Amino acid sequence: MNLKPMTSADYEAFVALHNRTYPRRTRTVDEVLQADAARDSKRAFGQWAAFDGDGLVGYARYGQWSGKTYENWVQVNVVVDEPFRRQGIGADLHKRVLDDVMQHPLQVLRADAYEDLPAGLPFAEHLGYSDVFREGPSHLDLDAFDCEAFAPLLRRIENEGVELVSYAALRERDPGFANALYVVCRDAWRDVPKEEETDLLREDWDADFAEDPGIDFGISTAALESGRIIGFCEVWSAPQGRPVYAGSAGVDRAERGRGIATAAYVRAIESARAKGHPQMQTSSAISNIAMQTVYAKLGFVREPVWIQLEKRLM
Repeated sequence: MNLKPMTSADYEAFVALHNRTYPRRTRTVDEVLQADAARDSKRAFGQWAAFDGDGLVGYARYGQWSGKTYENWVQVNVVVDEPFRRQGIGADLHKRVLDDVMQHPLQVLRADAYEDLPAGLPFAEHLGYSDVFREGPSHLDLDAFDCEAFAPLLRRIENEGVELVSYAALRERDPGFANALYVVCRDAWRDVPKEEETDLLREDWDADFAEDPGIDFGISTAALESGRIIGFCEVWSAPQGRPVYAGSAGVDRAERGRGIATAAYVRAIESARAKGHPQMQTSSAISNIAMQTVYAKLGFVREPVWIQLEKRLM
């Protein structure tokens, strides 16, 4: 077995193994190359591959998290093709990652496991990771979504004086709209269930808010009342024909219970479908009953639980 740094020449085999392992979250070679091009060179990143002869049979990748709040965290992903498991290949790949990571001032390793991939959790626990948080991912096939079923909700919202506007349209009206949007996003973040309480720093939010390859301003939707932003649904950009990911969503505390989050999602779904995206994916904490209820109303299909793992180095 030969372990060596993975390069773009290995991406076709890497993507094939990734897609066999995670069929609900497939990638393309072009998407991996685009991610490489957009990556901040100041942040730690590396990737290793295991070869049996000329065939790639496993890989390990790590990447430092963005933002000030989690600047000492690094995400780790180790995958070994099923016929080659239980031979120590995954542990060897993880050791290469750990050796690399120790060259940087990083303190926390994060990794993911999934309920329907039962080998992942015991492997991670054997390496010293702990189960710290669980989310419920879900997806919605956009071709089958019935927008007309939500027409009464949209009419009621409109009659109540609430306007649903894309970020792109809102920016045309007010180029500085990000200031008001940040306030609503920060308040919503405070109420999101999470494994540890953190603030949403403006510098972190600004970095994520950037357009191309970040937020899709044509799909992301804001809810306004009397010109004031009271809710939002944020959707990340993706190539045409590929699934989009809906990230944060929230409504001003005083305006909750009116169906505004659901309505904003409907508009975002309509826009995503019009742009040729076949599916919308999302995830939230299992304990986030409010958002899980919104997803259920819209027809999102629940997927196996996403288990977030952690290993502290210091």
